[in-house]
Amino acid sequence: MEAKTFRFGFCTNMVYPDTDPIGLDLLPRLKEWGYAYVEFSLRDLMTIPREEWGNFCEKVERIGLPVEACNNFFPPAQRITGPQVDFEALTRYTRESLKRAKDLGAEVVVFGSSIARNLPEGFPRDRGMEQIRQASRMIGEVAEATGIVVAIEYHNRGEANILNTMEEAVRLCREVHHPYLKVLSDYYHMAYEQEPVEALFLAQGLLVHAHFAEVENRSFPKEPKEVYRAYFSALKKIGYRGRVSVEAFTKNVEQDAPRALEVLVACSG
Repeated sequence: MEAKTFRFGFCTNMVYPDTDPIGLDLLPRLKEWGYAYVEFSLRDLMTIPREEWGNFCEKVERIGLPVEACNNFFPPAQRITGPQVDFEALTRYTRESLKRAKDLGAEVVVFGSSIARNLPEGFPRDRGMEQIRQASRMIGEVAEATGIVVAIEYHNRGEANILNTMEEAVRLCREVHHPYLKVLSDYYHMAYEQEPVEALFLAQGLLVHAHFAEVENRSFPKEPKEVYRAYFSALKKIGYRGRVSVEAFTKNVEQDAPRALEVLVACSG
């Protein structure tokens, strides 16, 4: 998904996470502020009743801001590791959710879902990784059938007890070796783990999507910083100039969202 310039989008799920995790009402403002696309929470899209789904898709289409990506693939209760994994149910959910993402026009879905992936206490790590590989192979097959690329996201150690670095995400991607299973970079998780931007070089040829938030309080970027510029410079060096979605918390979206876009444009130029 290379392009001549970066395209900046917006993850709606973290603006009103407790009251409106889908955030449909944000779309007209995001379009006005200049965001190129929206990224919806897939697990929250799955809560929309079947009889209301067509109407929801029509509303999104009328607004005119494309849905190019989805995050939050799996709900916490849909176990990926541990003794309670129901692989048949996991496969069924994967098919149904990717179908909804496709209905909206999404081209990439992010496979993070740290709570669903986290190892239960005392569960063997090697067994958990094998379960993740098994799930990833299935996800790749369903993604290919649906026509959507899935991007593996790693999470910092404050959120997850497995898949915590770019190296681990890339290793999983290479082990599964499926053309519809790639890798995501998240600036927030990199900064939290104090990974050097050079870690991005591991993902050359595999990176298909990116997320961005300031590491402090996982907030919106408010002022240009050299570390932001270094991040975008590293992305360019590996040939990535694709989508970058703001995925951050805010108490004032009207102020923070437009400013974040200005900062990212300035730091990526």
